[in-house]
Amino acid sequence: MKDTDKTMQRSPKNPFTRRQLLIGSSFLTSLVASTVGLSTLSSKPALSQYPQESGEYLGTWKKKKIHRIEGPGLHHSALLSYDIDATIRFYEQGFGARKRYGWNSAQTILPTGQFFDVVRRVQLMDMGDGNYVEIVAGGTPASERVGYDVWNHIALRADNTDLYYERAIKAGAQPYSFVFNDKTWNGEPADFVLSGDPSGQATLSVRLAYCRGIDGELIEMVQGKVL
Repeated sequence: MKDTDKTMQRSPKNPFTRRQLLIGSSFLTSLVASTVGLSTLSSKPALSQYPQESGEYLGTWKKKKIHRIEGPGLHHSALLSYDIDATIRFYEQGFGARKRYGWNSAQTILPTGQFFDVVRRVQLMDMGDGNYVEIVAGGTPASERVGYDVWNHIALRADNTDLYYERAIKAGAQPYSFVFNDKTWNGEPADFVLSGDPSGQATLSVRLAYCRGIDGELIEMVQGKVL
């Protein structure tokens, strides 16, 4: 082996020894492996410092599992907006939300035979995963708000509004009377027709109900095939 190395050193065509070539080859192999590793790592999102919140656990890459329970599920949270167009732009530009459905009025015929309608501009924003933020016109400027008077209610997605309304009342919820323009709806399940906004969206039929939770929170139940 030593004679061979000397021969390679003396030959002008082979200026490097076999040992040097082996070392260089090993270095290049390690460099390529490191480059590939860095490339693979950079293709993944950065690890969160809170693994339990991002779906990762102890540095392993795992997709966050959705914990599903029996029940209607969250449909939307309703936000009272002072400038509805500005609020819509904020959720579009800030969070990538998309307009799902907008309406200007909702009407129903109460069991008493009275016509009940709410005329107010509303825009449902799709936040992804089937969840929405409902932006309702009529809020006060942010500078005039005190405490928690920004969010109006939460809405639950129900496949049977009547059933969940009855269960909520039995569990301790209180009926809620919805008053608009001197007309009152007692919040019990009723079929409403939503009139689409001027952009040409079609009318929708939904079955709604309202109640107060045991902490005074306003809860809406929404049953419909489209939203």
